[in-house]
Amino acid sequence: MSDMPRAKGSSAPYGWTTKELGSDVPPGKRALAAELQRLCRLLALNPDGSAPTQKQAADRLPVSDTSLSRFLSAAYLPGIAIVRALHAVATIDAGGAEKAGITLTDLEKLHSQAAAELCGDCVKLRDEVSTLRQQAVESAIELTAVQKEAAALREEAAALKREVQALKAEVQALKAQEVHTLKTSARRTIQAGHRSRLAARAGAALLPVPPRMGDRQQSNPEMRAALNVARQAEALQIGGRQDGALALLHNSAEVLSPAETATLVCVLREGQLDELAGTLIHIYGRDNPHPHVMRAAAQLHQHGAPDDAAALLQAALSAQQGAP
Repeated sequence: MSDMPRAKGSSAPYGWTTKELGSDVPPGKRALAAELQRLCRLLALNPDGSAPTQKQAADRLPVSDTSLSRFLSAAYLPGIAIVRALHAVATIDAGGAEKAGITLTDLEKLHSQAAAELCGDCVKLRDEVSTLRQQAVESAIELTAVQKEAAALREEAAALKREVQALKAEVQALKAQEVHTLKTSARRTIQAGHRSRLAARAGAALLPVPPRMGDRQQSNPEMRAALNVARQAEALQIGGRQDGALALLHNSAEVLSPAETATLVCVLREGQLDELAGTLIHIYGRDNPHPHVMRAAAQLHQHGAPDDAAALLQAALSAQQGAP
């Protein structure tokens, strides 16, 4: 043990390197095991001055603690890669090739002699095991990298999900604000139409509204209110805001008079906004009292729109019967 470094605080430093070899161990394996034990005793001390443990030595090769013990006791023949790794580590820790006590070439010869003592199948199997172990180590390293990448991707996905939720909340708030603005604008427009209608009624009776609207209808309060609502609904539909147009029609159906509703239907038909006209008819017939619906239907007849009048009455009847 003259080549053994002096370890701090240990009565038997590097004791794990001394393994009893059985009498049945062939000469080649015996010689290789003895040399491997000696190389292990060249491994450097730990920073605190203590001798390395068998596990610490095994981790540097890298092999398992149990495998290293079996190699040193000649129970198993190590793969040539492990032999080379131990020689490289021991050479560095000893301070150079001369202090290692054996060249890599001579150590490889010892390994070849020990391997020759085994049957051909055993050598092949042990080489395969050595290769598989090395692949397992590489796979473990790769798996760790993949796991780290997956964790980073999960964190990124969570951040994106939080961002999407925040954007959805912002869009909903903007939609609610826009609907409120549309309702306010519609109320103001309709209230202005009411004021104009009352002022006109105070001076003279309203002119009847024919199927085709001319210039004289611009002075009709119902016509002005209907035109304002129709323009807003058309602008919303053209802009792809169908939900805004529907909200405007719902609000208008609540506050428009029967005459204004009939006029708005005719204006929408005149502007070829048939889908909006049909929606307004359905909403007004479904949500308004029967007397209002009857008056609106009568106005539609006066405007020359009997089909729309019939559709309005049918919507009211369906609502009364509980039809969807």
